[in-house]
Amino acid sequence: MAHFPPLLILLAWLACCMPFSGLTVPARAEERPDPFERLFGHKASIARQNFPANIEQHWRRVLHAEHDSPCLLRNTSCLPPGDAPQWLKLAGKAPAMEELELLRAVNGFFNNFPFATDMENYGVEDRWPTMADFSSRRSGDCKAYAVTKYFALRALGVPDEKMRIVLVHLYRRKVNHAVLAVDTAKGVFILDGNARPKDLILPQERCGSMFTPLYMLNEKARWTFRPDKELLRAKYSR
Repeated sequence: MAHFPPLLILLAWLACCMPFSGLTVPARAEERPDPFERLFGHKASIARQNFPANIEQHWRRVLHAEHDSPCLLRNTSCLPPGDAPQWLKLAGKAPAMEELELLRAVNGFFNNFPFATDMENYGVEDRWPTMADFSSRRSGDCKAYAVTKYFALRALGVPDEKMRIVLVHLYRRKVNHAVLAVDTAKGVFILDGNARPKDLILPQERCGSMFTPLYMLNEKARWTFRPDKELLRAKYSR
């Protein structure tokens, strides 16, 4: 007859005879759903071959410009002299700010810049201004506000996966528009150049009656919402 070490016998007895009521298997942490998957009540899907080429071209040019010469990341030379001290003050306080407080501060700072169309600023009907364009001219359209706030928050440490530039349709005015959506611990909030008061940010759930989303993008990906084709043909405005 085979002889087993006493320790092995004890372990076998514990495995077979001890009750399991006190043993628990750690539950797998549930993955948080993508907070941007359903925006303003509409479902987004990753754009593979159906993202508009003109928007992609504009966005790539902005990304290259920001990569080659990042405005606000290393210095404030792209800001008018009168705005630089206020930005440095905001940036100095940013690490101690709560998420929503930071979003309000950035929204209010850039919403103080006046609105101007691409035709007024650049002599063309449609252009995606870089952050340096908007900051140095101190004016721009809805795309300029959204792009600038995106890269300003990136400069302040907000990761790109928490932000989306969203192209939307404004039903009441029958025009297209651009806003910035930011994911926070309290949900997704919208930074809009039309906000009044100028530092106002709204949870995305409160914007569904105003916006129909068309496209969404950040540095890593593009998304579409499959809207009515008529909406895609509308011009971008404030």
